[in-house]
Amino acid sequence: MLKGKKIVLGITGSIAAYKACYIIRGLVKAGAEVQVVITPAGKEFITPITLSALTQKPVVSEFFSQRDGTWNSHVALGLWADAMLIAPCTASTLGKMVSGVADNMLITTYLSMKAPVFIAPAMDLDMYAHPSTQKNLEHLRSYGNHIIEPQSGFLASGLEGKGRMEEPERIVEYLNEFFEQEEQKDLAGKHVMITAGPTYEKIDPVRFIGNYSSGKMGFALAEECAKRGARVTLIAGPVDVLTTSQNVRRIDVESCLQMEQAAREAFTSCDAAILCAAVADFRPESVAEEKIKRKGDELNIRLVPNPDIAAELGRMKTDKQVLVGFALETNNEEQNASHKLEKKNLDFIVLNSLRNKGTCFKSDDNQITILSREGRKDYERKPKKQVAADIVDELSAMLRRLVVVLAVLLGGWTMTPTPASAQELQAKVNINHQQVQGTDVSIFNNLQQTLEQFINERQWTPLQFQQNERISCTFNITVSKYDAATNHFTCTALIQANRPVYNSAYTTTLYNNRDKSFEFDFAQFDQLNFNEEYLDNQLVALVAYYAYFIIGINLDSFAPMGGTDVLQRCMNLVNNAQNLDYPGWKSFEDSRNRFAIINDYLDEAMKPFRQLQYDYYRKGLDEMAQNVERGRTNVTTAIETCLKKAHEDKPLSLLPQIWTDYKKDELANIYKGKGTQKEKQSVYEILLGMNASQSNTWDKIKQ
Repeated sequence: MLKGKKIVLGITGSIAAYKACYIIRGLVKAGAEVQVVITPAGKEFITPITLSALTQKPVVSEFFSQRDGTWNSHVALGLWADAMLIAPCTASTLGKMVSGVADNMLITTYLSMKAPVFIAPAMDLDMYAHPSTQKNLEHLRSYGNHIIEPQSGFLASGLEGKGRMEEPERIVEYLNEFFEQEEQKDLAGKHVMITAGPTYEKIDPVRFIGNYSSGKMGFALAEECAKRGARVTLIAGPVDVLTTSQNVRRIDVESCLQMEQAAREAFTSCDAAILCAAVADFRPESVAEEKIKRKGDELNIRLVPNPDIAAELGRMKTDKQVLVGFALETNNEEQNASHKLEKKNLDFIVLNSLRNKGTCFKSDDNQITILSREGRKDYERKPKKQVAADIVDELSAMLRRLVVVLAVLLGGWTMTPTPASAQELQAKVNINHQQVQGTDVSIFNNLQQTLEQFINERQWTPLQFQQNERISCTFNITVSKYDAATNHFTCTALIQANRPVYNSAYTTTLYNNRDKSFEFDFAQFDQLNFNEEYLDNQLVALVAYYAYFIIGINLDSFAPMGGTDVLQRCMNLVNNAQNLDYPGWKSFEDSRNRFAIINDYLDEAMKPFRQLQYDYYRKGLDEMAQNVERGRTNVTTAIETCLKKAHEDKPLSLLPQIWTDYKKDELANIYKGKGTQKEKQSVYEILLGMNASQSNTWDKIKQ
């Protein structure tokens, strides 16, 4: 599962640094891409030249690589990586990571890292056993980092004990196991019907009209869907291919009429269907009961049309189903396939061409183009199993969008949802209590566990979310005061939420803002209960507010104004919470408090800002994963119309400024070195006009 993963490998000043070479070799061998970030002390133990030769990348060590203004961006590395591994990690680096002492490139990269972080400590046994080291490791675990425990053995000091860095092979295996576990069963709970192979239309007992289809592509699709957790009904024509997954129910047919009947029966209970079979368009009007003998010089067989299975299922398809077709063409490929897409009410169609030699019939390879109403995607030639993964990726993405977008467009809460397989949020809560001295840390640990359980186990809306669709968010709560006598917490909270960019490994920030009035009462082992009609607990109100707000803006990013119902519930909660007599809930109290943010967001004058969420994320970033130029153009349009108009219509609202604060680096990267000068100048002027405090970042857009 390391194939294609991007790994930042941090190396610190330890004698175990030489083992990093073996880690790199293991990661690269597994198909990962490795970028080394090394501390100045690390270079005393192993040279950057060695590391660069192994990774085929320049080694990053200093903030400024040359004296010409070139610099290394820790932020870019944090966005690029799928994981960060620090191996070996010294006691000094552990301490800096805990305290946020950003005095070298490795620590700043760690602090900017959006991906999971793995730490492999390496030090002498007494250093490792010291309470300071153990406390630092405890803190790092509480931040969500993964600690790869050192082993006992012979150490550089000549002593024996625990502190020896885990062996490179095991470290690589550890990462591989993590990504295997992280691989989501993105079709879990789905029922997918697939047709495969040819159909044989009998002429007499020994002869038939058929084609060269081997069924390999359809069977590969069935195995891929089953591997991803789907229950598969495979309707197969006469082929010799076998299935291996227990999740595949195979129905063998011979003729088009048999396949049509089986498909119609199965489709009514399906979430999706992939029509991969090469179905005969015509069949003999009559079938001879006995073998036709050769008589004379001619044999005339009258053919009649077979049912069009794709068209029939297209008419049966509901708004909750996805229908995928195949088109094998010899000429005017895209035009013919696009016609079938529309005529048969397909969601997307997979185009094959016989012009691509060595693909299609009886081959183990294929080369496809996927056509949908959103455009086309061209793929290189590859084995059919890999092609199946590409097709199922597209199917999975479409099913994900269907669950959220259509649910909203079809009436929000008025729909009758299917049982949810997961809650909406996947939250991580971090409690920073370093400003509070002399207090039993168990109260903070219990608070953290209680909040995570409450946020993640509650279903906040009737919408159905799959496990891999849960919205990733973080509550970073800093406690400045704690009164044990009254159980009162005075805090600030940095609330962050992310959104995946579809068909990409990139995750973009959906929300990032600091709540300066995060005050509440909490006694150890308190249970949190939420009654939307009767709100009597400040901590519950705080969490519910951000849960609704994050879910609402996430839905807005998938469908225009898609989160209206959820956001209105958020507004109702704010109105009820004003009776709690805590700061942050009341109008005119603060221009960026909780009331101000949700009130502005739902303001009629701010509709362009809500439209921005859809145009920027769905039409912009999601499109950039397929077509960079088109996606960037859509981002530009969103800024020039939606963002600019929102600022003009309600200039006192701070929402555009808050949004540009947390999108600034992403916006700079979108335009830096890309686009026309006119386009970049237009975006620059709009952003500078509404958020001059980020002028240094906006200057990068014009570069």
